[in-house]
Formats: sequence, structure tokens, C-alpha cells
Amino acid sequence: MTSAAFPNSLEALSFRFDEIVRLLSRRIDEALAEFDLSRTQWRLLAYVMRYEGITQSELARVLELERASVGNTVDIMERKQLVTRQPNPDDRRVWKIAATPRAHELLPGLREIIDDMLARTFDGLAPHDIATLGALLERLVANLGGETITAAKQPEESLT
Repeated sequence: MTSAAFPNSLEALSFRFDEIVRLLSRRIDEALAEFDLSRTQWRLLAYVMRYEGITQSELARVLELERASVGNTVDIMERKQLVTRQPNPDDRRVWKIAATPRAHELLPGLREIIDDMLARTFDGLAPHDIATLGALLERLVANLGGETITAAKQPEESLT
């Protein structure tokens, strides 16, 4: 009886994806540590800064987290004076989340450390290689039934 090699080439590649995600997550955590931020807090802050006035429910949807988890993260971010909850004049039950001046002051430093970490991650890859990699990953996301970047989740309300 002949047994197939384990892992086969596709399995080995999928294992490599897991390793890349784990390593990238670790590097992001290390980079954010000096700002006392977690990856979830960084992602939340990025959405809040991009979509000023986004609601907690919208954040839960785009972050793919439970509303209670987002609420806890917003609580932490409020204590760190990075976001505020503002009443929604259209619906008193809903709070809009906004970045504070302190968050805007931190942004250049955050961008610098994340950009540096990403530059090291993609070191040695030419721009066309990165574009090809992006296109291939988009195809895999589509094959898995996920949303591609071009069809990325946006908050329901128009916040532009």
C-alpha cells in the first residue's frame, strides 16, 4: 500500500499561511506594545479614524466581533483617552464613536512603527511581486467565499 506524502504541497502551503498569520500577529503585537495597544484596539482605532462617527454595531460588523467585545474595547479605549462616545442625534439609543485629539496625535507614531514592520515583512519583494501576491490572495479569498478587498465590508451608514 502506497501512502501519499503528508503534508502534500497544498496542505504545506495552507500550514504556511497559518505560520505567516501567527508571525505577523506577533510582530504587530510587539510593534504596538510601546503604545499600550492590542491588535484589536489598533484595528478599532483605524476604523474609527477612517469613519469618524461609526457606531458600535458597525464596528462589531467590520471587525467581525461580538457587540459586547467591541463595547469592552471601546470602554478600554475611552479610559486611554483615545476614543469618545457621542450621542447620535437621530437615535438616542445609539452612540457614535469618535477619535480623540490624543489619538490623532499618536497616529503618526503608530503609522511609523506599523509601516516599518510591514516594510521589513515585504523586504525583497518587488512592487510587481506584491501586486501579484495581492491578486492571488484575493482569488483565494473569493474561492473561500469571503469578501475581497474590492467588495470589503463598509459601515452601513454613509460616513464619507
